[in-house]
Amino acid sequence: MNRILARAALSKGQAYYYFADKGELYRAVIERAITELARLIDAKPLQPESVADYWQQTAALFGHVTEVLQQNDRLAELGRGIYQDVAAQAAIADLLEALHARFARLIEAGQQIGAVRSDLPLALLTDMAFAAAREADRWFALNTQDLDLQESLVLNDRVFSMFTAMLAPGESAGASVKLSSSSKD
Repeated sequence: MNRILARAALSKGQAYYYFADKGELYRAVIERAITELARLIDAKPLQPESVADYWQQTAALFGHVTEVLQQNDRLAELGRGIYQDVAAQAAIADLLEALHARFARLIEAGQQIGAVRSDLPLALLTDMAFAAAREADRWFALNTQDLDLQESLVLNDRVFSMFTAMLAPGESAGASVKLSSSSKD
């Protein structure tokens, strides 16, 4: 908290005048950082014209986030802080819900043009993909500070391939497979 106050040129008394507690202050800092990140990556809703275009635009967005965070130590440090402090995660729960809703819109847009599978409910796909994205984000936040930009981008591409494999319709997406069956011999 002292580092945040020093950067903001605020005393503790001033901070508590504007914020009820440390969690509220942290939330405000993270909200501002998310706004800055969105500006830096120039995040706009995808407007794909084809399935390939959808995946190219989505991959570019993920890659751009990686680039910005690799080049902006302050934003990367705030990202690490989210995963190192349980109270920080609680403080930004509403921001995570808003991000989850944006993720749902991204997946739904992909479904509308046939880029994302439609054999599972949207809510299930969103929850699974968002959980995987959060885990990938946590790993990147905590581990990539020792990697150079090129190494981070290569890892980002590989992780994105996992998302594509999970979300894209495949030849077997519509096939029904029994996970348990009783065999009669």
